[in-house]
Amino acid sequence: MIKFFRKVRQKLLTENKFSTYLLYAIGEIVLVVIGILIALSINNWNENRKTQEQEIQIYLELKSDLLKTRNDIQKIISQHREIFKLSQNLIKDIYNKKPYSDTIYDSFTSAGVDFQIIPKTSAFENLKNIGLNTLSNDSLRIDITNLFQLDLKRLDDELGMDRAEISIPTLLSQYQYKYLFADYSQPKKYGFKHSDSINIYKLKIKNYDKFLTDNDLLMNLQLALYNRGRKVDEEIKTIDSIDYLIKKIEEELKSITK
Repeated sequence: MIKFFRKVRQKLLTENKFSTYLLYAIGEIVLVVIGILIALSINNWNENRKTQEQEIQIYLELKSDLLKTRNDIQKIISQHREIFKLSQNLIKDIYNKKPYSDTIYDSFTSAGVDFQIIPKTSAFENLKNIGLNTLSNDSLRIDITNLFQLDLKRLDDELGMDRAEISIPTLLSQYQYKYLFADYSQPKKYGFKHSDSINIYKLKIKNYDKFLTDNDLLMNLQLALYNRGRKVDEEIKTIDSIDYLIKKIEEELKSITK
């Protein structure tokens, strides 16, 4: 093709058709520029397509992590609510000086249990490595960043209540050590999948009369109950934030792929 154009130019010059040659040369330049622009357009289209595919994949991974985190939080909320109810009943039983029972023991040992939420953040960490600007929707990118770097991080220390002095386990562990004892008359075999079984002994509450009149214990049970209720509130707020973000991601995916 290049040889063909070169021959045409040479022919026009030898025939002294300079004006025709000039127009031809200009036309050739225009054709070359058009070819370059077309090539650049195709290259840009390919790059934009790759960027869009990468953006879609990131959104899908973020949505997957958010759904898994939401499911984990929902399970923990259910566990908190179950213990919340048991703790309420325990406080009532202590106040009413109810006789000792396995229910009171179970409620007492459960009252100090807490749960750790570990958000799924691999997709967001991957996005940070690639570059947050990979997401073209500025407002959605800000919402995603705020959720992962603020809302989900707060789950590691909800409302500051996991500080050592006011965490639920710390509030009640001292009283569990004080009042629980192992009843060696009731041994029980406990087996492991990859090691030998062991003998364990059922725990019971000792000094039950003192247990019922321990005002400090009652105060800490109520404080632990209050903290658990606030944890549930915070976890529900986080689920609402996750649901809102998932909806925005789904809307953005529809907008990109239509």
